[in-house]
Amino acid sequence: MSPLRTRLSQATRDPALFPMDSDEALGQALLARVEGMVGQAKLPRPALLLLGPEQITQVDLLPVQQAGANMHRFIAACTRVDLEVNVVALVGVMGLRLSRQSEQSVPAAMVFLERPDCSWWSAQRVLKDRQLSDELPVRLRCAEEGWPRPGGLGGWWSRGRFEGLQLKLHRDAPTVH
Repeated sequence: MSPLRTRLSQATRDPALFPMDSDEALGQALLARVEGMVGQAKLPRPALLLLGPEQITQVDLLPVQQAGANMHRFIAACTRVDLEVNVVALVGVMGLRLSRQSEQSVPAAMVFLERPDCSWWSAQRVLKDRQLSDELPVRLRCAEEGWPRPGGLGGWWSRGRFEGLQLKLHRDAPTVH
């Protein structure tokens, strides 16, 4: 397989910004950040967060999409990276199909969390004219409440294990402080 270039950034996990007590708390905190950026007229591009107990790694997904790579498989490989990761979060503004019959997608602020046991939590908020609208509320769903997993999202941990995927990270340039 040919190498794929994307941007990664790492930081220490601040429990005040990225709560560890529940998926609901973490998901709501991430959604607030995404909505905050939309409110400032910045549409955050899709990113994957690899969250461990002590650090966060953010993976820019736009280069993956632009390369025409299989996004689902790439995210599944990210679950197999050599880091301590206990939850992955897909965040940003993405296209959302409102029904299975819909041919077109609409822009939505989204957060989707998944754990190694494939439990998940999701928030989706459709945008109106690239802005938040009170008439379009947040749709919250989670596995614990018996909701079916949203189409095209999740199943990454099990796919990564089943296919034996691996992700090898290489640094192009030295770290600048």
